[in-house]
Amino acid sequence: MDFDFNDEQRMLQETVRRYMRDRIVPIADEYDARGPLNREDTLGFMRDLKPFGYVATLVGEDQGGPGLSHVDWALLHEELRGAYASLGGAVGIAASTAHAVSQSENTALRDRILPGLVSGEKLACTAITEPNVGSNAAGIETRAELDGDHYVINGAKMWISNGTISDYVSVVASLDRAKGPRGICQILVEREVSPFEAREIPKMGVKSFPTAELVFEDCRVPKENLLRAPGAGFKNALRFLTFARCNAAIASVGMAQAAVNAAVRYARERTQFGRPIGQFQLIQAKIADMQAETDAARLLAYRAFFLLDRGRSAQKEASIAKFYATEAGWRVASQALQIHGAYGLSREYPVERLFRDARCYTIPDGTTEIQKLIVGREVLGLNAFV
Repeated sequence: MDFDFNDEQRMLQETVRRYMRDRIVPIADEYDARGPLNREDTLGFMRDLKPFGYVATLVGEDQGGPGLSHVDWALLHEELRGAYASLGGAVGIAASTAHAVSQSENTALRDRILPGLVSGEKLACTAITEPNVGSNAAGIETRAELDGDHYVINGAKMWISNGTISDYVSVVASLDRAKGPRGICQILVEREVSPFEAREIPKMGVKSFPTAELVFEDCRVPKENLLRAPGAGFKNALRFLTFARCNAAIASVGMAQAAVNAAVRYARERTQFGRPIGQFQLIQAKIADMQAETDAARLLAYRAFFLLDRGRSAQKEASIAKFYATEAGWRVASQALQIHGAYGLSREYPVERLFRDARCYTIPDGTTEIQKLIVGREVLGLNAFV
C-alpha cells in the first residue's frame, strides 16, 4: 500500500495550501461573524476555487468537469476545511450534488442541468433528512404524487446544506410509502420553476455554512425532472450518505490539523516562567496526542476515499472514518483551546472557531452512535437496527 501522493497531487496540495494560507484563512473569521454565506458570495468563492478543481470535482472531463479522483477530493477538502470549514461545506455539497446529477440516467435532465453546475454558475443541494427522519432514511415521509405532467411534492426537509442558496434541490421523496425503500425516488426541484419555502437554521458552529429547513406544499415539479426512479432513489441516497461520511471525516482531519498547527504556534510564542510553554512536558504530551489522533483519522479517511476510487461500497470503512475522525477532530480542537488558556475562549485566536466547527461534525450524516451500529452490523453480521 502506498501512503504517499503522486507528483501531481503533491503539487496540487502545495498550491492549495499556499492559497488557503494567503487568501482564505485571513477572511474566515470575518465571514463567519456575518452568518450564513449568501448565494453571491458563495458563487464568488467558487469562481476563485474552480482552477484547483473544487467545482464539480468528481464530474468527468467528458461532461465538462475536472474529472478528479476521490483521493484528490480528500486532498482538496482537507486543506479547505482546515482553513474555513463553512466554505468547504458549501462548496462540497454543491460539488457532490453535481456529481450525483452527472450520474443520472435521465440524460435529458442531466444535459440541461449539469452545465450550470460544472461552470460554477449554479448551486445545488441534496435533501434527505426530515424533522422525523434522520438516521432511518428508509422512513422518508415527504410524498410525491404524479398529477398529469407534474409531480406534486408535500413534506418538509431539515438540516439541508445550501438549502437557502441553491438553484436546484435533489429531493428524496416517496411515490408509494407502502413499498418502503422501493418506493423512494429523487426529484430535481428548480427553485425558479417550482418555488418552495426555505428557512435558515442558526447553529453553534459552522455558522456561515447555509443550513435550512425546506417546506414543500403542493410543489408542482415537471415529471421530466425525475432524477432517479423509485428504488434507485433510495440506493443513491445511501451512496450519497456513504460519501458524505467520508467527507465529514476529511473535514474533521482538516480542522484537527489546523488546531494542531495553531497550538504549536502558540506554544512556541507564549512564555511563562521565563520560557516558551512548548518546553513544558505536559504541553508536549498534549501536542503528541493531538498529532497522533489527527494522523490516525487521516489514514482512516483516506482509506475510505481510496476504496471509493476502486468502486468499492466502503460502507464499513466510511463509518469507521466518520465516527473516529469527527470525535478526534473536536478532541484535538478542545486540547488546542486548552493550550491557549483564556485566549482560547476569545475570537482573537482561530481555535475558538475551530472548536465550535469541529464539534458539529459528530452529528450530521449519521451520529457517532449510528456509525458504530453500522460497523457492528458489518463486523458481527447481526443487525442492531429494529
